[in-house]
Amino acid sequence: MKKYTVEEARKSLLKRQPFGQQAVPQKTLDGIQALFGEALTPAEAVARILADVRMRGDQALVEWNTRLDNRSDQLLRVPAEEMQSALAGLPEDQLAALKFAIDRVRSFHNKQPASSWMDQTLGGTLGQLLRPIRRVGLYVPGGSAPLPSSVIMSAIPAQVAGVKQIVICSPADRTTGRISPVTLAAAALVGVEEVYAIGGAQAIAAMAFGTQTIQPVDKIFGPGNLFVTLAKQQVFGAVGIDT
Repeated sequence: MKKYTVEEARKSLLKRQPFGQQAVPQKTLDGIQALFGEALTPAEAVARILADVRMRGDQALVEWNTRLDNRSDQLLRVPAEEMQSALAGLPEDQLAALKFAIDRVRSFHNKQPASSWMDQTLGGTLGQLLRPIRRVGLYVPGGSAPLPSSVIMSAIPAQVAGVKQIVICSPADRTTGRISPVTLAAAALVGVEEVYAIGGAQAIAAMAFGTQTIQPVDKIFGPGNLFVTLAKQQVFGAVGIDT
């Protein structure tokens, strides 16, 4: 096992290159050129997708889903029946693991919330008022592997905080054209009913700007790849993002 001195750690482990200055793999650049027909930076590609979704709404989402995730289904929202079917078909060990994780995470966050308070003893009124965000969007990655943990770790804090409207966007599996059943099962278990099979920058655009089908959210949370991260940076201001 490698052991670092403090000085070595500063020079290696703690060295971080600014996000915008990181080298982009040539394979990624080649993929962008094949998709758009010209050489673009990832930020430029994301900007075009955001603008397209903002202008054309649902139709742009369907087209980008087809081009990027091989999902041509016109139905963007996952039907309740599909979510319940995913939950019913989940193996017992996976179901038990999800329930255990949900209970643990909810128990932790139930101890966490601060409360509103007022103090008028100093000749004025001081304090804080805490109000939940009205509507939040959660991005749940799924391109390389299903991540039900992202559902649990994002949705439960929002619920404990009192958020009434929670929407999830997650990319469809390229082979099946559907969101992973374990991800849908996790959403069903935590009680999130509004789930859309949309990934990438187009999902961020849909949650930020809204479309004919999807109402815009007030803040977007959740991890993602290079394109998701760039999209969140570019929509900041029109919508809040996590930090």
